[in-house]
Amino acid sequence: MAMIPGYEEGFHAKDVEPAGDFKPIPAGWYPAMVTDSEVKQTKAGNGSYLSLSFTIDENAPDGAANRKVWCNLNLDNPNPKAVEIARRELSSLCHAVDVLNPEDSSELHGIPLQIKVKVRPETNQYPAGNDVVGFKGEGGDVPW
Repeated sequence: MAMIPGYEEGFHAKDVEPAGDFKPIPAGWYPAMVTDSEVKQTKAGNGSYLSLSFTIDENAPDGAANRKVWCNLNLDNPNPKAVEIARRELSSLCHAVDVLNPEDSSELHGIPLQIKVKVRPETNQYPAGNDVVGFKGEGGDVPW
């Protein structure tokens, strides 16, 4: 049993909007920004990846407003091809937000940009979801 944090204020479910269903948003370009990032260990324990959280702008269409989507970049991996792909994706993100030499992933936070989202089909193990597969500047331009 666990005490619910905030119970002192009298939580009542009727006072809070229930979470919506988390169906994937349609594929396309969306205004967004990086709102969180963290380096995580791979499941195999033989590398790490940069996990980036994006929050889609509150004025976005298609029911995407304020939704979160994620991108994982395998920057430390025994597979050199995975590292090459991740470095190219990170470069695209850095160009899109005009932070070309970041020392810390937090330098990429809070800068408006456009992200390309695709729908990942449902599998036997996982429900359908979204993946971030492209970046460009806030105005839709690719700055390089």
